[in-house]
Amino acid sequence: MNARIEEELGILRSFYPKVAYVDDGQWVLIEDYPISSDFPWNRQNTNVCFQVPIAYPGTPPYGFYVPSGILYNGKAPSSYQEPSKNKPPFPPDVWGFFSWTQKSGWKATDDPHTGSNLLGFVTTFGARFLEGG
Repeated sequence: MNARIEEELGILRSFYPKVAYVDDGQWVLIEDYPISSDFPWNRQNTNVCFQVPIAYPGTPPYGFYVPSGILYNGKAPSSYQEPSKNKPPFPPDVWGFFSWTQKSGWKATDDPHTGSNLLGFVTTFGARFLEGG
């Protein structure tokens, strides 16, 4: 694992204590990510995972995965594919994929505390869940 990713995982863990990392493929898992209970999702929290691109931080992460079966108001959400083409290295065996980017733009700096980082990307998942289906 490179030093940048290691530092950013530490930043992530300060907000999300249940973070796992698999170096092969640069996969990050966050357990029990909160989903707003004010919206008709069929879960109030879910595991989420994503891949850190090889050219990170110059290339931002894209999309995130959730265990299969997530529904909004009884239907599959938009911009979501289940099963996902890629298989994350975490249980369960079947995941779904949300097509998602950080809408505010990606402006990484040499210091992960001042520019775009994995924490900023992960917090945008909440915005996706707030969009609903």
